[in-house]
Amino acid sequence: MGNSERYTPLRLYRRRSREHFNGQLKNLRLAVDWTVWLYLLVPGLLYLIGWYSSLWTKPLPTWATELSVPVLTGLIDIVMLSGGVLIFVEEADMLFLKSRPLWMRTLMKQGLFRACVLHLGKMIMITALTAPLWSRVYDMSFTPIALLALWFGIVASIQAIALHIIKVRYTGWRRWIRLIPAAIALGLFTIRITSWMDGEIWRQLAGIFVGILILVTLIQMRLLMKGTFEGDVREDLRGRLKLTALMLSQSVSKPKVPRTKTVIFRKRRRLLRNRSMSNRTAETAFKAFFRDSSTMKLYLQLGSLSTAAVMLPPFPVNVIVCCLLIIMLTLLFYRSWDVFANSDYVQLLSYDPAALHRAGLTMVRMLFIPLGLIMGFALGITWLGWLLSIIVASAVVVFGLLCLSVGGWIRLTRSS
Repeated sequence: MGNSERYTPLRLYRRRSREHFNGQLKNLRLAVDWTVWLYLLVPGLLYLIGWYSSLWTKPLPTWATELSVPVLTGLIDIVMLSGGVLIFVEEADMLFLKSRPLWMRTLMKQGLFRACVLHLGKMIMITALTAPLWSRVYDMSFTPIALLALWFGIVASIQAIALHIIKVRYTGWRRWIRLIPAAIALGLFTIRITSWMDGEIWRQLAGIFVGILILVTLIQMRLLMKGTFEGDVREDLRGRLKLTALMLSQSVSKPKVPRTKTVIFRKRRRLLRNRSMSNRTAETAFKAFFRDSSTMKLYLQLGSLSTAAVMLPPFPVNVIVCCLLIIMLTLLFYRSWDVFANSDYVQLLSYDPAALHRAGLTMVRMLFIPLGLIMGFALGITWLGWLLSIIVASAVVVFGLLCLSVGGWIRLTRSS
């Protein structure tokens, strides 16, 4: 009992905060070679310092002078959404903290205070980086810029605590249908009030006063909330492991949620009218490709990136890019077919090599035609207009099918 009295909740929070900081440093030391990063960071910092000083001394680029206050505020608001609230509670604390409300309240107060300080420091840094724009484009002096940094820090704290309240209260789709509208509404509120301030000190002071009232109200609401211990533990664990998950994302795949039903092709419907052995095999491989969430995600990403790649460059660069993309897709789709052809399912059956070759050619054609049409329409619209885009899309599909046929012939001659 004496130990529990000497070991105050404030000391508990400080100890866990220090352990969290040391744990993040250990993770970085394990994942980052600081000798290599030293050679990258020093030139990078020197370049950043030179670029930042040029924003104060040299003429600003055209994009900077044409940047409006709402657009710049919207970009800063995206940065505000990063970060969160950590109160450092754990599952093992359930019985202890629930029987001692003062300890839980102290941990929550310290976590909210820490979040406000961190968000204020982050927004001061962001405002300092964008200070050349506020000063030279919008004609603000030092005092309005300092008040703007304070305003951004208050708004960032409001957004973090408001979204934190939703996160600890709800899970699943109920959480997202509240998080997304709340984030959009808070962003529009920030943009509207910042535009209304227009660098006038009395408006900034009024906005800061109202923001502090809202922030204090949200803090009181958070302190009075009950029955959120499990949500607090869940969000704390997610926040503490965010950096670790980011570092492991490139080496360890995320565990897949077991599904009883696939997203598409749930029913056994025929895709090809001819029911020959090769067509049925191609149909099975095509469905297997899209029933795997990772390959379907890759297919959608390839479609969006390929569309952007043929729309952005000028002629004739976009045509060359389109041809190279078709060749790349040919290789990628044949590799996907090889994965299926070498699977245990195919090995159990005795296939004629010619029939297996025809099945592979049919399957890669089925994969290419949708992407070929999308790329062709995107290329035609940006190059020749809407009417002629149909002809361009047809030409892209014909060229792609030709590449697939040539690739299939090369694979057949090599295998024989």
